[in-house]
Amino acid sequence: MSAVDVIHAVEIEAAAGYPRPTVEIIGGCTARLVSPDGATLWLVAADLAAGTEMRWGTEHGDEAVYVRSGSLVVDGRVCPADGAIVVEAGVSATVTAESDTRIVHVGPAESAPPANGLRGPAESEGRGFRIVGPDGIWATVDDTQRTRFFSDASAPTNRLWLLATDRPQYFESSAHSHSQDELIHVLRGEIRVGRRVVGEGDTLWVAADRRYKLYSGDDGVHFINYRRDASVMTSPNYDAPLLEAGESTNMTWVNDTR
Repeated sequence: MSAVDVIHAVEIEAAAGYPRPTVEIIGGCTARLVSPDGATLWLVAADLAAGTEMRWGTEHGDEAVYVRSGSLVVDGRVCPADGAIVVEAGVSATVTAESDTRIVHVGPAESAPPANGLRGPAESEGRGFRIVGPDGIWATVDDTQRTRFFSDASAPTNRLWLLATDRPQYFESSAHSHSQDELIHVLRGEIRVGRRVVGEGDTLWVAADRRYKLYSGDDGVHFINYRRDASVMTSPNYDAPLLEAGESTNMTWVNDTR
């Protein structure tokens, strides 16, 4: 597996079964595994029929479900479109699609939570699930972007890192690297990395410590970015590696937790 790879959704046939064993599906579902074989991280894009249930047992790591459209319900609480549900490691949960719902589901290949990362191991007591609405827990919103953390690996009971950013106009990043493997899934528009083009529904895989630069299309881009644990970014924009979390990057505390 290369350090940078693009997985094109059109090249993957949608299947009636679910491609990850951590979840049992009860009801109608079609899904694609839009991530590299053998990677440390995986990503499933799925369509759930109204009334379909997703059931987690206890053999899984920190996972998250981002709602592209429709809504999900867990214990009577609703996660609307553009929100996310974080299911912490080892927690049993049942999530139901209120209506026909499109999701992006992410998780780690290893079920054991990370223990040796920048923040150390998460606490085992008090784990559960978190519903985070469209405003996120930390956010930066201005004329150039709408960027939100659903989880920044700083919660006491999980180390999951999930961010969404919507850029309404052309955007390019600095050349940079991260200390964790990552998956970037495009929801709207496209991004380019060198000669590689990542379109809507596609996923970009970047290995830890691989230096790269992103360019969006002329109309900007909307994507989610997933990592298993806390990370730092190395970039010429910073004098030292920067811890990538809401507070350390001067985002605004919103806490749209439901």
